[in-house]
Amino acid sequence: MYHLRVFFGLLLATCLAAQTITSPEELLRHAMELQQAGDIEGAVQGYRKFLAVRPNEVAAHSNLGVLLAHMGRYDDAAAEYKKALELAPGNPGIMLNLGLAYYKAGRIPQAAQTFTKAREISPDNLQTIMLLGDCQLRMGENRAVISLLKPVEETNADNLAIAYMLGMALLRDGQVQEGQQRVDKILHNGDSAEARFMLGSHMMAAQDFPAAVKQFAGAIELNPDLPDLQASYGLALLNTGDPDAAAAAFRKQLASDPNHFDANLYLAQILLARKQWAEAEPLIQHALLVRPDSLPAKLALADLQLGQNQLTKARSTLQAAERSSPQSYAVHQRLSEVYAALHLPTQVQHEKVMLARLQLKSDSEAGPKTGDQAPGFTVKKMGSDGSATLADLRHTGPVLLVFGSYTCPNFRGAASTLNHLYPEYKKDVPFYLIYIREAHSTQDWASTQNQREGITLQPATNMDERGDHATMCVRKLHIEFPTLLDNMNGGAEKAYAAWPSKAYLLDTHGRIIFRSGLSEQEFKPEQLEAALRKARTTLKAHQIQ
Repeated sequence: MYHLRVFFGLLLATCLAAQTITSPEELLRHAMELQQAGDIEGAVQGYRKFLAVRPNEVAAHSNLGVLLAHMGRYDDAAAEYKKALELAPGNPGIMLNLGLAYYKAGRIPQAAQTFTKAREISPDNLQTIMLLGDCQLRMGENRAVISLLKPVEETNADNLAIAYMLGMALLRDGQVQEGQQRVDKILHNGDSAEARFMLGSHMMAAQDFPAAVKQFAGAIELNPDLPDLQASYGLALLNTGDPDAAAAAFRKQLASDPNHFDANLYLAQILLARKQWAEAEPLIQHALLVRPDSLPAKLALADLQLGQNQLTKARSTLQAAERSSPQSYAVHQRLSEVYAALHLPTQVQHEKVMLARLQLKSDSEAGPKTGDQAPGFTVKKMGSDGSATLADLRHTGPVLLVFGSYTCPNFRGAASTLNHLYPEYKKDVPFYLIYIREAHSTQDWASTQNQREGITLQPATNMDERGDHATMCVRKLHIEFPTLLDNMNGGAEKAYAAWPSKAYLLDTHGRIIFRSGLSEQEFKPEQLEAALRKARTTLKAHQIQ
């Protein structure tokens, strides 16, 4: 009896299975009906069942790709579009959809390559041209954007999107006058987020970062979701010494565009400076996904690996970067650190030679360079009528000169590190603060960080007022090392291009052996301490002789 029940059960299951088997045409019709009814998941399963039977149907692969892209499964969508293109090479619509899948997945280089192929097939397709231009703009290929869009601008004079992308590329390429023409064109249509964004970009190109901050903030009020806007705002804030507000802007950009290159990279750099390795790592990986050949992204990865003491990985990363950028001072500088940590003296010596060879090429910042003889100056002693020259401060030994003012957020941020190092090195390497003009007085543009912290100072109009500002600065920041006042014509500040804040370490011969801006991204306390330690060791060796 039991065997009969088993037999009939199997027979029933076989019959039911037979009833569910349908023809390929019915499977396809069912999938299309589910798609039209809005049952996306059901339609996906339907197309997959059909393709299991008929794997060479171009339209089914293409439709499945569209559905997967609609679900945000862009990599899966790309795989289906590729299968469709294998069956129908050169199909412009499928090629365009493949590019869009890459684009939405944040794989901008692959998207650009695909749109380039789509344009070769349909050279007059404006959508393809504009998507390609957008990819090139995101990759920083400004001249490619200009070359691509200038010809189509003539026949699409009313297309403000073209004017916008072309104007941005021109401004970023330094062609300010031509870029301004596109700004004016957009402005003729009234106040808009796009117009303010372009004006801000124009000011960024001129390195007028405070003005750029204002324009970007105005654009955000009108349309906070404009592509690239939050990232540009963050970069302007970062250049005004406000990494906290910059980080917030970069996070907002990433909330709408997780694969935005600049937002990932610059936020990662802020986090690296704060030793927040775990948070920085996925940002760096996203930046490398968008621009695999980016040297700054490769350097960020190396900095992450160095910070986590992954020396072997850092060496591999930097050696790969060296192969693609052999003239990069930054690469060789980090390689020197890695080789020294790995106790590889031959490689260290090689990197020292490379660094010496590349030093002048790399050091394009204004002011005296590393290896230069330090310029002389005369400053006023705080609280007295006396003055001091560089020779007075230096005697015959090394000296650390710190230039800054209380209204400089960068200087305030670095003060705790300087205070920490001073007791350890003051016997051999004296520290001096040279108080220069205010970075952000009420007469100048207001730092967003100062606004949050309620810091406001009138500009000093005479030496007594500068002395009052310096006295307050020393008291509030608990600075113990001597403070000197730059004169009102800014002689010391100009000689060292020190505004808004910098540090210079001089050796026993008065040569500059270390220099750095004091922003969170530039100033590396461990590098300053290493330079101080070396200066002290050299001094003691000289004394013994």
